[in-house]
Amino acid sequence: MLSPFRCVVFSVAGQALALPVETVRRFLPLPRLERLPTAPLPVEGVFRYQGEVVPVLRLDVLLDLGAGGMVPGLYSPLLLVTWQGRPAALLADQVHGETAVDPRERTPSDPSLSFNGCAVGAFPDRVTGRGGGVTLIDPDRLLSEAEGRLLDAFRTVAERRLAQWQEPADPLDASPRDATAAGEGGV
Repeated sequence: MLSPFRCVVFSVAGQALALPVETVRRFLPLPRLERLPTAPLPVEGVFRYQGEVVPVLRLDVLLDLGAGGMVPGLYSPLLLVTWQGRPAALLADQVHGETAVDPRERTPSDPSLSFNGCAVGAFPDRVTGRGGGVTLIDPDRLLSEAEGRLLDAFRTVAERRLAQWQEPADPLDASPRDATAAGEGGV
């Protein structure tokens, strides 16, 4: 007999979605995001988490669930995942919780019916209280290869740009350019 698999069920733009529990590193409250002018539409902004720049991805845009309708607020949760070895956060409207799904209740999805085959299955919704079904998402397939390269390039620009705003930990570590800019030297 097949054992149940565990998922995290959440909502985005009125749609019940799920990720395998092992793909979600943690849930985070929405931090103050840095919004960079070069950010593509699916990127709500970036924040630092454990020393790394983390892009916040809008699933409503990526999955074409009514882009622009979701207005992130103080209580908008983030699902921290690892995408290609680096952290990324998925913006949700609400996290409903974890559930165990009997493999016999899981319906496989036709990969050609979702972008990049990211919807890998569905199961009955017993978590949100709305009934219907929950779409199981593979986080590794949320972005195409080209989108992944663009996201990495964006992350590199964001890291470089945010680093320009960091103050050195020790004033003795400041470069001469930093000291001149601060008015501590020069002509």
